[in-house]
Amino acid sequence: MQRIATSSQFVRSVFAALIFGAALSGCAANMAATGRDGPDLSVVSQEATRFNVERQLGSPDELQQQANGDWVAVYDVEPRTKPNLVRAAGHGTLDLFTFGLWEVVGGPLEVAHARRVLVTARYDQSGKLLQMTSKPKPIL
Repeated sequence: MQRIATSSQFVRSVFAALIFGAALSGCAANMAATGRDGPDLSVVSQEATRFNVERQLGSPDELQQQANGDWVAVYDVEPRTKPNLVRAAGHGTLDLFTFGLWEVVGGPLEVAHARRVLVTARYDQSGKLLQMTSKPKPIL
């Protein structure tokens, strides 16, 4: 009789852990499945004006005029990311098999995946975009 009660408790514990894991899962999987809506850096072309760039990226964080009259602007942006259902399924599977503990790793991984980017744009005196470069923003 004691053995039946123990196995029943075990089944309840496993079921509760599965429910708990399923409740916790979804953060990393949801981030991967939905992507992020930010400025589309591919839209900005070499023929763009400063007005068009700032319409996409917002106001610059830094703006400096060079000795030759050109302007250099630095934008801190969170770029657009596309939904990735394969990555989302991987997060969901790992959440299930680890009873939700994967979120401790998966959440920060998804945040790092959509890291902020520093975009540097150089404009001529009339405001025409001459050059644009981007690099991931340092974490610290």
